[in-house]
Amino acid sequence: MDSSSTRKLFLATNWKCSIESPEEADQLVKSMNQKWANLDPAIQDSVELSVHPPYAFLDRVRQGMVDDIAVGSQNVYDASFPNKGNTAATTPKMLAGLGCQWVLLGHSDRRNNLGETDELIAEKAAKCLEQGLGIVLTIGETKEQRDKDETLVVLEKQLGTVAKKVPSDDAWHRIVLAYEPVWAVGEGATPCAPDEAQRIHTALRNYLAQTISPAAAQACRITYTGSVNPGNAQGYSNLSQVDGFVVGRAGLDADQLTSIIQTLVETKKNSKTNDEL
Repeated sequence: MDSSSTRKLFLATNWKCSIESPEEADQLVKSMNQKWANLDPAIQDSVELSVHPPYAFLDRVRQGMVDDIAVGSQNVYDASFPNKGNTAATTPKMLAGLGCQWVLLGHSDRRNNLGETDELIAEKAAKCLEQGLGIVLTIGETKEQRDKDETLVVLEKQLGTVAKKVPSDDAWHRIVLAYEPVWAVGEGATPCAPDEAQRIHTALRNYLAQTISPAAAQACRITYTGSVNPGNAQGYSNLSQVDGFVVGRAGLDADQLTSIIQTLVETKKNSKTNDEL
């Protein structure tokens, strides 16, 4: 059923609030443009790269970034219902008008610190898809949930609630899943072993195939996010069910980011070659 070779690799960078001045944003954009230009065109063509700066710099980054690199938002609307034009809210139409292509939804910061519910995130997803935006949906279990052996139950609820709002199989081409094992993120945390990431990604794709359709499972890209860096990227890139990454700190350094991109593309290419031998 599954053939990862038909899905273009995807990599997103989440700047969070790490960039707090226009000058910092401009410098990172300049550095990323230079490093991207130096990549082999074959590598550029193999991966879709999306950069997610804070709201305040979205338009600035979009105007400065080369066209080959997409710019997306870290969120949309508020942290509670209703999803509409409240004071200070940002709407999908605003984001589309700025040239954004992707919206991050469901990050653990927003679920666990701000209390965003599965239902709220699902409605945000529906409104983004209606506006023609793609969504990068982060799902993941906490250490407490994992210790209770609730991992797949939690993930399937987070994914399933959004899946009910997806209008058609075709829309899954505009949905990227990002598995974030919350227990494996942050200083002092135990990294998620590649074999475990493969197990979870396989389970998620099987869930899509069984509850939505094989076509949806084939179209949806499933990425890994959990302190990915140049040192561990190859281990995750080797996994057949990992279609890319969402990176945090490493995405703030153009050298580290391009190293991860090269590792991802070249590892996948080598894996495909070996499969054909």
